Amino acid sequence: MKRLGVGGALFLLVGGVAAVLWWLTRSPGYGLPPNPYGLTASQEARVIRYFADAAHHQNYQISVTTLHQWLVDKRPVLMIDVRQPYGQMGYQSGHIPGAVNIPLQWMGEELEATRRYTRTLPFVTDAGTTRMDRITFFPLPRREPIVVMCYDGNGGEMTPVLLRLLGYSAYGLKDGVALWNPALNVWPARGTTGAGGDLPLATGASPVALKPAATGPDILGPALASRVSPFFTRLNHPYPAGYAFPWTILPGALYAALAAPHPPQVIDLRSPKAFQAGHIAGSVNIPFALLGGNLNRLNPHEPVVLVSQSLQSAAQANAVLRLLGYRSYVLKQGLASWNHQENHIPPPHHYPIVEGP
Repeated sequence: MKRLGVGGALFLLVGGVAAVLWWLTRSPGYGLPPNPYGLTASQEARVIRYFADAAHHQNYQISVTTLHQWLVDKRPVLMIDVRQPYGQMGYQSGHIPGAVNIPLQWMGEELEATRRYTRTLPFVTDAGTTRMDRITFFPLPRREPIVVMCYDGNGGEMTPVLLRLLGYSAYGLKDGVALWNPALNVWPARGTTGAGGDLPLATGASPVALKPAATGPDILGPALASRVSPFFTRLNHPYPAGYAFPWTILPGALYAALAAPHPPQVIDLRSPKAFQAGHIAGSVNIPFALLGGNLNRLNPHEPVVLVSQSLQSAAQANAVLRLLGYRSYVLKQGLASWNHQENHIPPPHHYPIVEGP
């Protein structure tokens, strides 16, 4: 456990309680922010219903063991790897056989592809240099499952949300390609938090009374592809200090932000039981399935940080909130990177990988 000292722990406790009280005293009647994609109120209502629908279907996630069995059974499936082509953990360093590479920032163009074509595009390497790589775009299949994957599940969970809303049968690979093979693993070992060390947890229930889930049809349809495709290019817009691509914040940066005069709103998407056992001081518990029915709790003029066990649910919620116009971010690798007690990520399998384009 990271040593804070009596003063640091007391400061965190008082600050956390103050943050919750400050959050509770604000008007619970906030409206939605202006929509950056030109969605109508009825279209926004469909987007909001994604939370309840996805929660009813295990958040449309697929495990590496299930995907591996699909491949063994030769089940038709399109696998899209949204990692960058280069880098120590990039697509060309190792990927699942059969997966095609469409880097995250170019998925908007893929959404609009009506024919097959190839473009030569610039990418930044780990060394900071620019290399060109050929990326092939093609029409997405309507009747075939699409599994999207990335390093640890962030981009691989945001992307299926948009695909689902557009009517595709899309899934996110839970915890990313990291659990496919040790060579691709980016998670700290189970029961550890990696180099950052532990950050403190608070206990107790969230005092917020919540409304029921927002339910009903949640599909916008394929005609909205051109409207929402800028979602992916906006990932490259400048980030506030402490935040980074793709709309994430590191544990240490969030810890510092919570001690600042104007802390972000932190929403914990886990179950009430999990929240009560241990959570970030100052966070408020709104389970994933209920978030759509309780968006009036979010101040659209302030940043929102979404927290889940690893980051899977938070990344999906982030996609929805961003479509609605919120300045939302994901705690990178979730509570698993905040405190070792919350790191339940299993060890990776030893399924085969291939290198190169």
